[in-house]
Parts: sequence; C-alpha cells; structure tokens
Amino acid sequence: MVPLWLDVFLAPVRDCFPAQVAIVALVVLILLDWVFGVGNACAKHEFSSEKMRLGIGHKCSELGFVMVGIVADAMFFAGLDLGFTGPILTAIALYLCIMEIGSLLETFSKINPELASSPAFKLLASAHVVHGRDEGEGEEVS
Repeated sequence: MVPLWLDVFLAPVRDCFPAQVAIVALVVLILLDWVFGVGNACAKHEFSSEKMRLGIGHKCSELGFVMVGIVADAMFFAGLDLGFTGPILTAIALYLCIMEIGSLLETFSKINPELASSPAFKLLASAHVVHGRDEGEGEEVS
C-alpha cells in the first residue's frame, strides 16, 4: 500500500488516461528523435559526443518539466488553491509532444532534403511547427 502523501503525487498520472497517453507519447517521441538524430549524425559522419550530451540534457529537462506538471496537478488534487485549476500535466506533455514532432520533422528533412520541399513540410513550416533552431542548442544529435 502506498502512503497517502506519496499517492497524492501518483494520482494525477494514475487517474488521468489522457495524461498517461500524453506521457507515453512523449517518451516514444523522445526516443524516436534520439534514434533518428544519432542515425543521421552517424550516416553523415558528424557524430559529436558534445552535441549528444547537450541533446540528452535537453531531453532530461523536458522530463523534468513533466515532473513539475505532476507536482502542480498533485497540489490541485490535494485541494491546494493556486488560483486556477486545469490539467497542467496533460498540457505540458502535449506541448512537449508538439515540440518533439517538430524536432523529428527537422531531422527527417536533414536526412532527406527532398521532404523539406514537400507541400506537407511547407504547410507545417507556415504554421511554425517546424522552425530553424540554432545549431548550438544541441537539440538534435547531428
């Protein structure tokens, strides 16, 4: 049996199916981004352990952001009044999923530049889902 003080922090994930789906989707997207980023870097002989460390740091900070959402939702679940209510965890996870999809699309366009000129990529670029990132950020492992 889980102590009540700990169960309060597990409840936002345990009791919210959309949050569970969003978190699993985020983890899958992070893994896919990492696999394709490393694959692209290796194929182009541009693999850099420094960029990989930065990329892993970015991914860990995304997971830390999810943990902040879990704590915030737990405070609501426990009855603390923060002045607003809402599914913070689900919103954070969805936001990060959209970021990861954009990152994956950028990686795919690096792997296959012909994709970048396709109508679907142009549509996503116009919606600002795909945007150029500064190379120094280390988001991708390329």
